[in-house]
Amino acid sequence: MAPVSSARLRTLFALFAVLSIVLSARVAYWQTVARPGLLERANGQVRSDEVLHARRGTIFDRSGAILAASVDLRSLYAIPARIRDKQKVADDLGILLGRAAGPIYDRLTSGADWVFIQRRLPEATANAIADLHVDGLGFEEEPKRLYPNGDLAAHLLGFVSDDGAGQDGVEGKYDGILRGTDGKLVAERDPADREIALGLRESVAPRNGADLTLTVDLAIQTSAERELRAAVQRESAVGGSIVVLDPRDGAVRAMASYPTFDPGAVAAAKPEALRDRVVGWAYEPGSVMKAITMAAGLETGVVTPNTTYNDVGYADIGGRRLSNALGRAWGPSTMTQVIEHSANAGAVFVAKKLGEQRLYDALVRFGIGRPTGVDLAGEIGGDVRPLAQWYPVDLGTAAFGQGLTATPLQLATVYAAIANGGTLYRPYVVASWRDADGEHRTAPAAVRRVVSSQTASTLRDMLVSSVDKGLAHGAFLSGFSVAGKTGTAQIPSPDGRYVDDQYISSFAGFVPADDPYMVVVVVLDRPQSRLFGTTTAMSVFRGVAEDTLRYALIQPDRKR
Repeated sequence: MAPVSSARLRTLFALFAVLSIVLSARVAYWQTVARPGLLERANGQVRSDEVLHARRGTIFDRSGAILAASVDLRSLYAIPARIRDKQKVADDLGILLGRAAGPIYDRLTSGADWVFIQRRLPEATANAIADLHVDGLGFEEEPKRLYPNGDLAAHLLGFVSDDGAGQDGVEGKYDGILRGTDGKLVAERDPADREIALGLRESVAPRNGADLTLTVDLAIQTSAERELRAAVQRESAVGGSIVVLDPRDGAVRAMASYPTFDPGAVAAAKPEALRDRVVGWAYEPGSVMKAITMAAGLETGVVTPNTTYNDVGYADIGGRRLSNALGRAWGPSTMTQVIEHSANAGAVFVAKKLGEQRLYDALVRFGIGRPTGVDLAGEIGGDVRPLAQWYPVDLGTAAFGQGLTATPLQLATVYAAIANGGTLYRPYVVASWRDADGEHRTAPAAVRRVVSSQTASTLRDMLVSSVDKGLAHGAFLSGFSVAGKTGTAQIPSPDGRYVDDQYISSFAGFVPADDPYMVVVVVLDRPQSRLFGTTTAMSVFRGVAEDTLRYALIQPDRKR
């Protein structure tokens, strides 16, 4: 054998020396700089972090009936790399889930490490899938919001998205306290993904969401929705809304819009059905606003119930002629008869005596053009243009509710203020909520006095006369005094004019008039009976009022 040269030995020695230095440096790196990352990865292989979902709070009506509650359902997921026969699994799942197998197969072959197949399964379906014993399929529990009364009070309640976020209504407004705070469980697991009994275990308990008790009464809500639905369908109207308030403190007893939707299946709802027509829709209200005009006239002393004028069927103002409905002339009339006849010319007569500033101040004082502050998501405020933007004719049109917009809820608060003696209350829906710290009650909030008690009393009598003797007689109830006013409003068109022969019909009233228990506002959007849509609106009021007065055991205040 030839001897190894010293040069080659030195080269080999140098090479080994360099490799030793590199390896030593690498070991030193992993033991120092990279040590935290290695530990984190190692722990990640033996530790699992599990979210402990907080229970979303339950929503009750004022009597304790459940309106919304949450249950845990199993959601199906897949780890595609662990599934051998993806086509067969897709076919089997398609049968059990009632879906086409193709989209399921696409998810299994998408290249993702982990995918949801279907969320929140019925218990029987989840059990059937579990019985397949497919490696690579698993379940994760997720909360599902249930609404045991179906579409009842849907707009008021709102709904919960697949990600657990409250949307619209009470669910949206109170999402922060309803959803609670999730907890966490950290545990060590073995290579078979089983929890190690004596291993590390740390947990942070979830803080469940608060339970809410609403001011809404399920019985009154049911009556309101039944009557509204029947009226909209009978009139083939585009839609409708109703709100029932307690005038003594602003508590909402019922609130509904139609068309409606099922909050438990909101994905199937049409966009129009999701619109909350009580708080999220403003319209030109028409003659129901004459109550504000007359309240301002009485409060300032420019008119009394017996002040007279000669009604010729129209009034000229700002170079424009504003006519009564159907151009009817009522002749010599008192202010009480203006309300009875719903005379536009009479409202303009009062407005001229008030002037722009005092009428504008009255509108603002009653809350028109500003959100009421109700504790529901999605409220809008309507619109009253600043006085500097008024044209001379606007004084006349505003007097009978045209050229400005309001929501049905705003109108309900206006009539509640008249009913209770002159105080405007902020309407509210949540009476109380209970969390880990105890029960918290909502205190009724008086916003301001809008008229004196004397003015409110006088106007109540005029509104009673409107029902007893006037155009609002369709709201008459045997045995009870009823105060109220009809409204027939034209609908603005995009060109700045009004749509021909289409109207929004409404009625606003309260009962019993001398000691009011309830205020009801009914609005029908484009009823087919057109100018006579107020007759249907009054029938809705009458049906809800009769049901509620009987249910609440309110004694008649008149002889039958």
